[in-house]
Amino acid sequence: HFGSSPAAPSHAAITRPHPLMAGPMKRAQSEGAAEVPEWVEGLRIEFSPDGKRPGTKSYDRYKGYSPAKTVGEALRLGAKRTDLTWDFQKQLLKVLDDQPEGAARKKPRGPAMPGVTAPPGVCVECPLRAVDCPAAAASLQDGIRLPSGLVLPVAGFGTYKMKKGEAAGYTLEALKAGYRLIDTAQVYDNEADVGAAIRQSGISRTDIRVETKVWRSSHGYDRTLKACNQSLRRLGVDYIDLYVIHWPGAKTGWPLPRGTICPKDWTPAMRNEGTWRAMEQLYDEGKVKAIGVTNYSVRHLKELLKTCRVRPMVNQVELHPRLVQTELLEFCRQEGIAVQAYASLGSSDSSQQENFFAFPPVKAAAAAHGVTPAQVLLRWAIEKGAMVVPKSTKQERMIENGKIFSFKLTEPEVAAIDKLHTGTRFAWKGLDPDSVE
Repeated sequence: HFGSSPAAPSHAAITRPHPLMAGPMKRAQSEGAAEVPEWVEGLRIEFSPDGKRPGTKSYDRYKGYSPAKTVGEALRLGAKRTDLTWDFQKQLLKVLDDQPEGAARKKPRGPAMPGVTAPPGVCVECPLRAVDCPAAAASLQDGIRLPSGLVLPVAGFGTYKMKKGEAAGYTLEALKAGYRLIDTAQVYDNEADVGAAIRQSGISRTDIRVETKVWRSSHGYDRTLKACNQSLRRLGVDYIDLYVIHWPGAKTGWPLPRGTICPKDWTPAMRNEGTWRAMEQLYDEGKVKAIGVTNYSVRHLKELLKTCRVRPMVNQVELHPRLVQTELLEFCRQEGIAVQAYASLGSSDSSQQENFFAFPPVKAAAAAHGVTPAQVLLRWAIEKGAMVVPKSTKQERMIENGKIFSFKLTEPEVAAIDKLHTGTRFAWKGLDPDSVE
């Protein structure tokens, strides 16, 4: 139900509502309507008994799921979360409580987190808050509301290359530092650690967002469904908040023998006809709260948008001063797809990696605002309209990376950093996603 946004604004207009707020949801809010809730399964609801006109296709579907008393029951009776959003906006659906039954929060006694007091200025009890655009975020608990209703924090914690057995401790430290989005993946081999940290943290599961990815070797309808179930088991959770396709194509190259591919039956058609169809089913079933992609070029997105039933909500891509991604950012803005940046501070994947902290415009902005070069790089990405998932194994750096909301770069500062663009990719050994068939 989400429409396109107007032409691209200048940098000075960074407070323009985020594209995901376009369309009916944006209109409803601008007219003073209630904010669309997050469709968690335990939420109690009530449908209007005569909400749709008899004899129409939508009436038959509505009649099937409208007896439901909770979101979970409505989903089992055939409703989709997009149906619930539409019915809510049309005042055919009433929400009876603020959160799932049994999910009422109790204030913890003693330290904010087990054994460690939260850093100054970090609120561990604060609920997630939706903001209009990444640049409007004021804390690690602020996020963008996706079309599914899920609020995804603007700044999350990345776990790439964190070894099994070590990621749990780092993730726990990140949660203590205030992060509420943890980014992992099937191929990272640390999902079990992430799940253990979440359970140990003492933070309500409903206040944490877990993002994980289906790997290239699992492309295809059945394999994607299987991969998701395996991720759920490893994480030890009942649902995944954001589930994304890690790459648009199958696995080739090392460690596979030359000339081979995994899965062996891969064809480009499988990407949308098999893998994405499975993603849509997982979303319909409530196993995942939002779906998206990673490393998709404009070409891949256009192909997917032609055939999908549920549109991708997020595209996670490499984004930094050497790879500004202007065309991709604009395309995603127009299509209402949130962009999440990785490798914002650089990548160790390439031997050609540069020291982003040493770039003169970055150093100048850091000096002007009394912050670090890392904070400037993350703030730059946010002001370009992207969310970020920085990674660190040092608690002081985790805290530093989370303090990017108290200052704003000037338009000339952003423009100076933009001019560093060379189109160079460093992550994944410089692989260009658009070269993936």
